Amino acid sequence: MTRLEVGVDIDDFRLGTKDGLRRAAELHFREIEMATVEGELAPSQLSSSGRRHLARFVNGQGLRLGALVADMPGLHLADSRTVDERVERTLRIIDLAKDMDVPVVTAATGALTHSEEGTPLPCALEALGRIGEFADTRGIRYAIRPSLDAGDRLADFLDALGCPSIGLGLDPAAMVMTGANPLASIERLMTRITLLHARDATAGRLSRADDYARLGHETRLGEGEVDLLGLFAALRDSEYRGACILRRTDSKTPTEDLQAARSTIQRLL
Repeated sequence: MTRLEVGVDIDDFRLGTKDGLRRAAELHFREIEMATVEGELAPSQLSSSGRRHLARFVNGQGLRLGALVADMPGLHLADSRTVDERVERTLRIIDLAKDMDVPVVTAATGALTHSEEGTPLPCALEALGRIGEFADTRGIRYAIRPSLDAGDRLADFLDALGCPSIGLGLDPAAMVMTGANPLASIERLMTRITLLHARDATAGRLSRADDYARLGHETRLGEGEVDLLGLFAALRDSEYRGACILRRTDSKTPTEDLQAARSTIQRLL
């Protein structure tokens, strides 16, 4: 594995956009990601000049914008009532990524396969096909972050999709919180991993009834049940070349936790 670039999601600082960018620079992070679904960074709120200004500000802080986050809770890929809205909003974020020279858009997904049969859900398959085709025309990678579909099911889904612009955003903590085993997903999926979210969690019981009701919970890195040694060994063996974005979504002291997480990862590497 080449040198792993350890970055941070600026939203986890909970300081707002510009102060979050400044804090990332002060802490000597170089790779960053940020959410662009709502608020001042939503595509509808950023004019062409606004996009250029934001890109200059990021570069001026010595930062590289490696990914935009397009998480849309409540708009499920497998729900025919909301999928069109999700797809259209996602396409606009991909356009934003193209305009700002950001290589990756990442988003959490709900279930992608049938709970009992394990077969791909047609609505999700069709939606990601549309997103993937559009991403391909823009030269962007769309990294999905599943938590309910582990291992062979997810690999079979991506094989059925057959879209090179759709990659995997590996979030091992999200998988652990639903009772899935991240390492069980790695062997067949390693060549598809586009982005890594590094965080930790306690294990929960797999629940497909509600994608967002997890019995596990996030912890500081190294204090949960994610097999960090096994994870980084697998990434090293596969010569993973993407970014490692630190996340701390549930903390009263995110800055301290993110600094400690970086130290933990540097020791592991």
